[in-house]
Amino acid sequence: MKIMIVGAGQTGLITAHRLLQRGADVTIATSMSSVELRTARAQMTQLTLPSTLVTERELRLDMWASLVPFYQTVRLTTHTQQGHTLSFTGDLGAAGAAIDPRVKLPDWLEYFEDQGGKVVIHGITVSDLAYFTRMFDGILVTVGSGELGQLFPADPSRPLAAEDQVVSQVYMVDWPAGDTDVEVYSLPQGEIYVIPTLTAYGPAHSILVTARPGDDNPLDLTTIPPRQRDVHTYLGSRLATVLPDLAERYAQAELLDERAALCEAVTPVVRTPVARVGDGFVVGLGDALVTTEPRTGQGWNLSTRAGVFTADRMVEHYERYGGFSEAFFTDTFSVLWEQHIQHTAAFSHMVHAVHSGNLPPELMQAMARAGTDTEFANAWVRGFDDPRQLTAMLSLL
Repeated sequence: MKIMIVGAGQTGLITAHRLLQRGADVTIATSMSSVELRTARAQMTQLTLPSTLVTERELRLDMWASLVPFYQTVRLTTHTQQGHTLSFTGDLGAAGAAIDPRVKLPDWLEYFEDQGGKVVIHGITVSDLAYFTRMFDGILVTVGSGELGQLFPADPSRPLAAEDQVVSQVYMVDWPAGDTDVEVYSLPQGEIYVIPTLTAYGPAHSILVTARPGDDNPLDLTTIPPRQRDVHTYLGSRLATVLPDLAERYAQAELLDERAALCEAVTPVVRTPVARVGDGFVVGLGDALVTTEPRTGQGWNLSTRAGVFTADRMVEHYERYGGFSEAFFTDTFSVLWEQHIQHTAAFSHMVHAVHSGNLPPELMQAMARAGTDTEFANAWVRGFDDPRQLTAMLSLL
């Protein structure tokens, strides 16, 4: 079975390693070499939650166990538009990690080659894909932007119930220690994550802010002209207007690296899984199909589940039938939607309700219960690792 994977992000590399482990002949096409990936601009910090970390270990991709600042406890604090504050701390039950993609992805790409995988450093066009469909049994596109990202139209029947967001991020060192590993603040203006992270320079803290766009929102840094946009300085001053205590801790820490600052817009969407190119077809996976809501922290969690599930299903199908059809991949995505993606979408509904001021009374009561019931709080936080548990516990579907 010969498979081409376009893109060397979390989805593409997890899928490639899984297919390679199961005996497939796999080629990754990426526009950036491992050296270029290491020196590229910052990408959004992603949570490698416990179940994702288990998968990475099974694929022998946990290369930084002695260096990474693992996390296990999470404190959630919600400030509602009505002036209520609800806070609780939960335990994930196992360790998670956050690793700068500029460390993680190039290491994985090099290891993929070491294990016998093929890597082509070249930008891929739609006309290239049409040619390659004659050379490979399947082509998986994991790139959600640019020309290839436009191949897969949005699917309005599967909404994420999310809104456009602006993500701002900096890496800080000498961050004042708190009483939990990860802090999450939900405000009417947006969501703020404080995440211990492994960078190329060693451990640091990622301060990640997702905000609804708008001139009236202090957390939307895109309202500042790009040439004047000092993300570190402006983020500190804007935090002071919404969370003074956090802003004070921010002022005590030091910026790790100006190149790691990030400010970009994100549009969550679900797309259709198969696209015709020439006489053949290609299949979307990961960011090409589902741009998750950054406020839920589910990006790499969902990408990993989708990559492993798709790879395993492809191997089993090919061994039985010797090839793939469009219907097979459409059905594969439908199963993924039912088993995983719709639960992430329900999670997005809940987070959106917090930020839009439409939090149902029963959810407010559940948050209040989590503040006094440790077991319930732990179950809530463990639902981040597997949103199916969260949707069942909170009746979100």
